[in-house]
Amino acid sequence: MRILLVDDNPLMQQVISHYLEFQGYDVAVAGDGAEAIEMAQRDEFHLYLIDMRLPDQDGPEILAALRTMSGIGHRPAVAVSGLGEEERAITVEAGFDAFLAKPIDLDDLMSVVRRFFEPGAEHTVGV
Repeated sequence: MRILLVDDNPLMQQVISHYLEFQGYDVAVAGDGAEAIEMAQRDEFHLYLIDMRLPDQDGPEILAALRTMSGIGHRPAVAVSGLGEEERAITVEAGFDAFLAKPIDLDDLMSVVRRFFEPGAEHTVGV
């Protein structure tokens, strides 16, 4: 399963991508919204992990652009925010399927990722 991680923080990129790869997932990293959209046009991803605050676009803007792209359909998207719980309502309204607050607990990350990849896993919106 392929995951696109969209985050401008090199440390977050490294920690999350290496951890997910260690768990057996194929991870690509984009540092901003434009790069994420370009990568999504070129490659197929099964899950998006999108930081809410990026230099060029906010997470909801990136998700909206991804959702309108032909051939992608509705792929699960997880919002990641350094502002914590304050942004949870915004992510639900924007159409994200799940929410993680920074600093990300790696057990929570795996719980959310597995929710979308394991057969029969429950897809809970806004969690």
